[in-house]
Amino acid sequence: MSKKVHITIQAGEISEQTVEIAESATYEDLLNTLDINQETVLVLNGGNAVPLDGAVSSDRLTILRVVTGG
Repeated sequence: MSKKVHITIQAGEISEQTVEIAESATYEDLLNTLDINQETVLVLNGGNAVPLDGAVSSDRLTILRVVTGG
């Protein structure tokens, strides 16, 4: 079985997409599906950061790119 998740990606500009993932997928699996380096983003569910090894429990998520530098 699979489920659809609506993703909003905030990285300077905002983009949105819907992806289909396995029912048992973790947030890390989701980032791998989107080809996003997990060390450069935060995944937010309802505005709260989620652990990457947790199971995706929502059908709407925000991925926030973290920018660092000097």
